[in-house]
Parts: sequence; structure tokens; C-alpha cells
Amino acid sequence: MTGAPVLPLPLPRPRPRPRLRFRGRLSASALRGERHGRWLWPAALAFVLGAYRIGTPQLWRDELATWSAATRNTGELLDLLHRVDAVSGAYYLALHYWIAVFGDSPTSLRAPGLLAMTATAALVALGAGKLFGAPAALPAGLLFAALPSVSRYAQEARGYAFAVLAVAAATWFLLRALEEPGPVRPRWWCGYAVCVLLAGAFHLVAVAALAGHAAVVAVRLRGRPWRHVLPGYGLACAGAAVALLPLVLAGQRQAGRQISWIGAPPVSGLVKVLPSLFGSGAVAAGLLAVAVPACVRRASRAAALQAVLLAVLPLLAVWVLSQGSSSYWTGRYLLFTVPAWAMLAGAGVGVGVGVPGRRGVRPVLLLVLGALALPTQWGLRAADAHDDYDLKGTAALLAADYRPGDAIVPPRGGASYLMLDLGVRYYLPRSDRLRDVFVRTDAVRLNDFFALECPVPADCLGADPRVWVVAVGESPDPYADLSPAQAEALKSRYTPVRTSHAGGLTLTLLARGQ
Repeated sequence: MTGAPVLPLPLPRPRPRPRLRFRGRLSASALRGERHGRWLWPAALAFVLGAYRIGTPQLWRDELATWSAATRNTGELLDLLHRVDAVSGAYYLALHYWIAVFGDSPTSLRAPGLLAMTATAALVALGAGKLFGAPAALPAGLLFAALPSVSRYAQEARGYAFAVLAVAAATWFLLRALEEPGPVRPRWWCGYAVCVLLAGAFHLVAVAALAGHAAVVAVRLRGRPWRHVLPGYGLACAGAAVALLPLVLAGQRQAGRQISWIGAPPVSGLVKVLPSLFGSGAVAAGLLAVAVPACVRRASRAAALQAVLLAVLPLLAVWVLSQGSSSYWTGRYLLFTVPAWAMLAGAGVGVGVGVPGRRGVRPVLLLVLGALALPTQWGLRAADAHDDYDLKGTAALLAADYRPGDAIVPPRGGASYLMLDLGVRYYLPRSDRLRDVFVRTDAVRLNDFFALECPVPADCLGADPRVWVVAVGESPDPYADLSPAQAEALKSRYTPVRTSHAGGLTLTLLARGQ
């Protein structure tokens, strides 16, 4: 059979798809922006909340101790650390050099803590992403940043924020190391060891985070050769421990002065400490409630177990240690566990409620938790948020009528721990110099925070024409906080002229020969 040949039909040419390629580039850019936003937004929120009115609360006694230590020269500071508070030495030294550049205003003293908490919020988001996946990252970071306790210690001139930052960074390095399918590269263990060392250097109690880290390592070891993980992990922990040993010994030697006021916690303390960890009881209850879905949902249960270990085991370790001769059970010492709690709660919001079609639940939960935190957040910005005593107001009353040659008698004895002498001196203009009447040897020469007073007060009286007496409370007796010998010495030469009150303190002006 013959006929015309059958020609194949031409195939349609493929259409160019420039829009798809262009959209692909946008998607990649958006993806990068989303990844960055997971930690940038929490960092921004932590910074804004921490910076808001950071200089308004007056310095309290712990911050005044920081100011006293960090404003000494390096030799005097090292001599102080040999005698007392060696465990805070790394922070004091860092702040010493910071003050040399930025000054010692309340804002400047607290700014390093603000920067540390800002970085921690970013690390909490990154850590939650490592542990639970991307949906948990942003909620975890935002929850951490919004906690009242985070803002409180971002506005604190102490080393707690740096300890929290170091523990969060150590946790991130650990999770990153455990992601390696084969032998872990040394750089991750080196980073981990450095962060553990810094955590202990800024606050020794933070080393208890290793209890949670060890448990996570044990969980992750199942199904993989131990030689891929344990040698590097063990060396990192051992290296940090050896480096911290001198500080541990110094801390034990000085513990009687530093933490003798902390009592051994009862079992109920494990629950009662939670409000101080998060800033309020309502915030603590809300945070724990939103963490529940992550613990019960099958997809996130294994990761939630690890977050629980990171949060709970360090608390248990410190609780057990606090049953011995020294107790460490106070909320600010345990603040380093908060990042793990935030990661768990973030997983509850981002993963646990991840039901298709109900994405709106996530922002609602975040807003509810933010509303629970708002009253406490607002209260943290008051002038008396850190202390009950109006040192700034007292100093202003004194400065308004200051005359060259004036002297001062601040309360000591049983009130020495309040460091009111340092507080009044801090808030007075630097040009107003007052002789401390009953001081025989000042604190700097003693390598201490407290001055040594004259055993015979009358021998310390000079030719000061006027003396300002500061007393705790609003007692009509200006000599209420003085020893009988000090009171008699002043009464023999001075007469009260005027009494003023400022926020829990009484300021009395004595004049000679009236």
C-alpha cells in the first residue's frame, strides 16, 4: 500500500518562564529574610524593652557594689578580689574598662547587661530552631524577650545577663555539635568549652547547666557511636572545669561573706522560685501552660524532653547543692535556666499548636502572654523598682544646701549591707566632697566594700562646721542608726538644724556650736 508519507506533528516549543525564575529569586530572598527574622525580631524586642527607661530605676546595693569595684584602678580591683567577691571578678574587670570609655551613669553601667540579653534573645530563637525546627524559633525568642525577668536583669549592673548569654551560647554550640552525623568537628567543642568557661566566670552557679547538657548528650547518643561525641564533649567539659577550679576554690573560701544570707530551700522551693525566674506568677503559669502542647504532641515530644532536661535538671542540681553548707537558691542565680524554658514554651506555640488552618492561634497566644507580662514590665521602670530607698532624692536634698567643708555620717552597723554610704556618694555631684566623719580606714584601702570605723568615735570628730546624718526610715531621732558612742560624740558638739525625708531615708543637718 502506497501513499503520502506521514509526517510527525511538530511538538510545541516550550514557553519561556521568566516569571517563575523571577519568583524563585524572590522566594529565596524571602526565605533568607524569614531566617534572619527568626532571631532579629526577638533581639530587637529584647533591646527595646530593656532600653526603655533603663536609667530610671535607682541603683540598689548590688549595683552600688559593682560601681565601687569597677571604678577602682586595676591593682585595687585585683586586691579586692583576693579578699571578697572573686566570683564576680570577670564582670568587674569587664565593666572597669567599659566605664573608662562610656562613663558610670546608670544607663552606662547597665548597658552591657542590655546588650547581653539582646544577644541571648537571638540565641534562644536559634536554639529553639535547632531543637524543634523553624516554627518554634520566632515564638521562643519573642517569649524570652518579653519576660519581665529578662528586662529586669537587662537593666541590672551585675553579671547575671552575661551568665545567661554564655549558657544560651553553650547550648547552641552543643545542639550544633550533636547535629553532626559523624565525628563532631573540634570547632564546635571549642566553642562549647569557651562558653561554659564564660558562664562560670560570670556566675559560678550557671555551670549547673552542664547537668542538662549531659542529659541531652545521653539522649542523643542512642543509635550513634559514642566515640563520635563523648571524647570531644568530655574534653570540652574537663577543660572548662580545670580553668574554673581556682575560681571555685576562691568562691568557697569567700562564701561565708557572700551568700550566708541564703537559706536552704525546701521541696516547695522548686515551685516557689518560678515566679522570680519569669517575673511574676501569672507569667510563669502562662509560660508553662503554652509549653504543654509541645510535650504531648507526638511530633515534638522527643525534642520537648530534651528542653525539659535543659530547664529542670540544672534547677534540681542547684537545689541539691543548696542543702549543704552553702545555699545558692535565689531567683537571679537561677536565671540561666530561662532560655530553656522559653524554647519549650516557644515550641508549644510554634509547633504544638501547629494545626492546619489555625495559624491565627499563635499570635493570639503571644499577645495573651505579653498582656500577662505588661503590669510587671511597667512596674520595673519605676524609680524605686530596684530598691525602696530614695538615694537620689536624699543626695539632691544634700546637694541643694551643700557647703565646702561639710561632712557626712551615713548609717552603718546593722545597716552596712544597704551600702547607703555608696549610694549617697554616687548620686552627689562629683564636686561635692564630704568627709566621712567616723571612718578610720576607707573601703579601698581595706580591699573591701565596707569602711572601718573609729573604735572611739570622739577621736574622729574634726573641725567640720556642719555634718549631714543619714538614717534609715523616718524616725524623729536622727541618731537612731548610730552607736551610743557615736551619738554622744555628735551631741556633744553639734545641734540639729533641719530634718528632711526622702523615700525611706531621713537626712538631718547638724551645725556646730548652735
